[in-house]
Amino acid sequence: MSRVVVIDDEPALGENIQRMLRLPGNSVSVFVDPVKGLADCLANPPDLILLDMRMPGMSGEEVFARLHEVNPNLPVVFLTAFGSVESAVVAMRNGAFDYLQKPFKREDLLLVVKRALSHARLEQEVQTLKGRLEALGEADAAQSRSAGVLDQMEKCRRAAITDATVMILGESGTGKELTARFIHDQSRRREGPFVPVDCSAMPGSLIESELFGYERGAFTGAERMKKGVIESADRGTLFLDEIGDLSVELQTRLFRFVEERALRRLGGLSTVRVDCRILCATNQDLQAKIKAGSFREELYYRLSVVTVKLPALRERPEDIPHLARFFLERFSRRYGKSLSGSPEFYEALLKERWPGNVRQLKNAMERLSALHPGGVLGPDDLGEESSPMESACSLSALPWKDAREQYLASFELSYAQAVLARCGGNVSAAAREAGVDRKTFYVLLKRDREPQAGESIPQVELESGE
Repeated sequence: MSRVVVIDDEPALGENIQRMLRLPGNSVSVFVDPVKGLADCLANPPDLILLDMRMPGMSGEEVFARLHEVNPNLPVVFLTAFGSVESAVVAMRNGAFDYLQKPFKREDLLLVVKRALSHARLEQEVQTLKGRLEALGEADAAQSRSAGVLDQMEKCRRAAITDATVMILGESGTGKELTARFIHDQSRRREGPFVPVDCSAMPGSLIESELFGYERGAFTGAERMKKGVIESADRGTLFLDEIGDLSVELQTRLFRFVEERALRRLGGLSTVRVDCRILCATNQDLQAKIKAGSFREELYYRLSVVTVKLPALRERPEDIPHLARFFLERFSRRYGKSLSGSPEFYEALLKERWPGNVRQLKNAMERLSALHPGGVLGPDDLGEESSPMESACSLSALPWKDAREQYLASFELSYAQAVLARCGGNVSAAAREAGVDRKTFYVLLKRDREPQAGESIPQVELESGE
């Protein structure tokens, strides 16, 4: 049974809507007093509200704002006169589902009600599925037991309900993008897009056109207009990862957009307004970059209205056994195995430095789950996993460049083997999972040895079926 509430100060209109929606499976309640209607909806949330825009005593916008604050997923359809259509459009930008302009036909009413109720059912199913995933341990992250992390996440919750820009600081692998998604999911923009941009992954020659888009003819090869990723974040959240890698020139353009929330595509003359929330992340020391002249101070302060600092995994040892157990349970279930860790196994985990932080710990537990036959894990099972961490200390005697190359080679091999194991030995699937082509994936797998005489990396472009 779907419960629909109509709040309109015209009794005749409310009764007419009640007759038009008199269908099996529907229950329609009508209120001519917006205050009483609001109280009823707060006490007994309906599946849909049809809300008049202009009413004495309390406007439809006020009723909507109060309802949306308490239950942002509740679909609200505004009933508007000709002169209030613009206000209804603004309300939709703030989260209303749709509007109907008076006078409206029965078929138009039935159509919007059907769409709104279907949307409400879908939202309920999504929330149910999320709850099941959390119960199964398949949520994105386990709950931290570190007071430092919990303090930072509470700061994220408080900031999420605003549109303040947030700068997320932390080493690689600490979960900066996961934190950004958490802020987005807790915000009023949760229904809008979450658009991540890795500023370190895009070539300098392309990043400007990728961010801001371009008009047809802006440069050789620009045969059509293309919106940039900033525009695609309209009514949602733009997440700029590794913001410290942006050139000073691009920082200038970005600062102008952050200030005005408007941009011009490359080769364009008109201004495009974009309504988005901005989140940033970096593992670099931006204060040092400001002193060096490689990061604009005014951009830093504009982007770091709220600053979140994620501690490294080694700084919160209480989380290491907890997270390892969480990941072991998840991946054991995924691969149909029964795995657990002995006390000595968790003690061995605590002795590691985990330079790759939570991401490295997660990959290590997935590798063990994929390759171990099952049973109780001991410290010896970490031998192959811990070699990169141990080598980080032993490599300290080498020059930085040589030490870095050896360390990365060891990590890349371990990573590639784990992905390959998860994909059942299928190199094509593993390469897709890793986000690289097959030739590159073969290179990762051969990090531990030099090619033998007569051996060459397969020309994977010519292969088919695996």
